[in-house]
Amino acid sequence: MGAEDRKIAEGPGGWVRQAGDRLAGRLPDYLTVALAVLIWRVFYPGLMSADSISQYGQALAGLYNDWHPPLMAIALKITLALGGTIGLLMLAQCLAGVFGVRALATAVFAQLFGDRISPRRSAWLSLLVLAVLLIPVTPLAFYLMTFWKDAWAMVLLLWIGALSLDLFRNGPAPKRVLLVVALAAGLGLVRHNAVVVLPLVGLLLWAAVRRTTRAGALAVAAAPLALWVVGGVLLDRVWAVKEMHPDSQIMALDLVGLCAESRSACDRLPWTERHILDESALARYRPGDIGFIFWDEPKQVDPAIRMDYPHLRAEYLRAVREFPLLLAEVKLEAFATLLGTDRTYYYFHDSIMENPYGLALNPRFAPARQWLSTRGKTVAEAPVLRWISGVHLVWIVVNVLWVAGLLVCWRRREARLLVLAGVLLIPLGYYASYLFATPQPDFRFMYPATLAVQCVTLSWAIGGLAQKPTGRAPSFSRFSA
Repeated sequence: MGAEDRKIAEGPGGWVRQAGDRLAGRLPDYLTVALAVLIWRVFYPGLMSADSISQYGQALAGLYNDWHPPLMAIALKITLALGGTIGLLMLAQCLAGVFGVRALATAVFAQLFGDRISPRRSAWLSLLVLAVLLIPVTPLAFYLMTFWKDAWAMVLLLWIGALSLDLFRNGPAPKRVLLVVALAAGLGLVRHNAVVVLPLVGLLLWAAVRRTTRAGALAVAAAPLALWVVGGVLLDRVWAVKEMHPDSQIMALDLVGLCAESRSACDRLPWTERHILDESALARYRPGDIGFIFWDEPKQVDPAIRMDYPHLRAEYLRAVREFPLLLAEVKLEAFATLLGTDRTYYYFHDSIMENPYGLALNPRFAPARQWLSTRGKTVAEAPVLRWISGVHLVWIVVNVLWVAGLLVCWRRREARLLVLAGVLLIPLGYYASYLFATPQPDFRFMYPATLAVQCVTLSWAIGGLAQKPTGRAPSFSRFSA
C-alpha cells in the first residue's frame, strides 16, 4: 500500500470503518448485556423462595446462621450497606450467569476446534448457545434471577469450567490461577456439598502449573480447600455466624430410613427408635425427603430428634460402623429421587414468597412471567418433553460419556481432550456430592451441573456445524500429562 493509500485508509472514512469493525466485534457482548437487562426487568427485583427470604432477613438484621451457608446473606448485607438493593445484586448475578454461559462455550470452541472457528465467529456462536439455553424448554431464565445458593453455584461452575480451560490454552498466569482458586473456594462456601469438587479443581490446577512451577504445584492444588477452610472460619468469626448443625437433618433422615429398612437395625438405634411416634408410618417413609420428619401432619417422627446434636451424631456414627452397607442403600435410594426419572419436582421458582419486608415482583411484566412460568411447568409435566432438560439422569449419562469418550480419544495423544475430560469431572463430582446428602427431591440441587454439561454439549454440536473445513486443532503439548 502506497503513502496515498495509507492516508485514505487513515482518513475519516478509515476511522469509521475501524469503529464499525470494533462495534461489530463487541456487538455480541452488547446484545448479551441487553438480554441480561431484559431478563432482570421481567423478574425484578428477583425471585425468592422461603430460603431466599430467610437469607434476606439475616442480611437486614445482621444476624447470621449456617443453616444456609451465610456467604449470600453477607454479600447482600454489604450491598445494602453500600447503598445498593437486592435488585442490584440480582442484576450482577444475571450478568455473571449469561456471560458465564458464553465464557464456557467460547472456551469449549477453542479447546475442540482451535482456529477452525475464528474469534469473531466464536463470539456469535457463544451468544447462540446462550439463546438456545434460554428457550423455555430449560429453566435457565428463572435461575438467573432467583436468589438461591443453587443459582450462585450454577454461575460459579460455569466460570470455573471456562477459566480452567483457559489455564491450559493460554498458560497458568498467576492472576488466572488465583481467580480459579477463589471461585472454587466460593463454590464451597455457597453450597455445603460442593466441597466435594474442590479436590477435582485442585487436580486441574496441579496439572496446569506443574510444568512451570513443580515445587509449588502441590500448594496450588491444595489452595481451593485451604481457602475454603480459612474463608469459612473468617466468615463465622467476623460476622458472628450461629452454628445450627444443618447436617443434623440428613443424619435424622438417614437414621429413620435405617429403621424403615430394617427392624433389627432399628433395635440397635435406641435414640432414633424413641423419636418414632408411629412405627406403622415407617412403611410410608420417603427416601430423600426431610418433609417426612419435619413437615408431615400428623407427626410420624418427633422433629426434636435433631435438636440434641451430640446424641444424634453419636448414634449416626454407630450406624456408620455397624450398618455401612444398609446406610449406603438408604443414601442411594435418596439420591435416586434427584435423578428425575419419575417426576421433575420443583423445576424452578417463579415468585416472591410472602414476606414482612415489602418485597414483590413488578406488576408490569406479570404477563411475561406468567407465560414463561406456564411454558416451564408444561415442560416439567410433559411425559416426553421433560426428558430434554428436566431429567438429571440423562445429563449424568451424557457427562459420563463425555469423560469416557475424551479419555479414549486421549490415548491417541490428544492432550487437549484430556483437559476437557478433567474439566467435565467437576460437574460429575457435583452430581455425586448428593450421594452424601439428599434432603429433598428438588430439581434445583443438580441443575448447576446439568447446565454445565448442557453448555459443553451444545457448544460441541453448534461448533461442529459452524467450524471451517480447514484449519488446525489447538495444541497444548506444553501442558500435556
